[in-house]
Amino acid sequence: YHQHDSQELLSFLLDGLHEDLNRVIQRPYVEAIDGNGTNDEDIATRSWAGHKRRNDSVIVDLFQAQLRSTLVCPDCSKISVTFDPYLYLSLPLPTIASRYVEAIVALRDPHAVPTKYKLRVPKRGKISDLKRELSARCGV
Repeated sequence: YHQHDSQELLSFLLDGLHEDLNRVIQRPYVEAIDGNGTNDEDIATRSWAGHKRRNDSVIVDLFQAQLRSTLVCPDCSKISVTFDPYLYLSLPLPTIASRYVEAIVALRDPHAVPTKYKLRVPKRGKISDLKRELSARCGV
């Protein structure tokens, strides 16, 4: 799949541009900021300010954003909310599980006109799926 190759190339290029264009010379230590879900705006603002203290380039300005993550401890139910920077966000594309097939039904009746049907069948289906769908549509 060539999508991975293009994503890796874009990531490599943007990361290299960011490193070359970063206006921060001495990167200070920045402690991670953790919230409990009640003050998200404040936590997000402080997290972004901490990120910008280490990373300040046109790439950050144009392409980076924050992702809110929530973790709940299964033992003590403590809620931990963090805002993490990201450069790209991978999203799954839905796969198409069906396809359309055209079928023409010509009855043995010499006066009947052949009829074309557009049938939706499973993409990796069998002829029995096509027969079932055709039977449901035209009663044959």
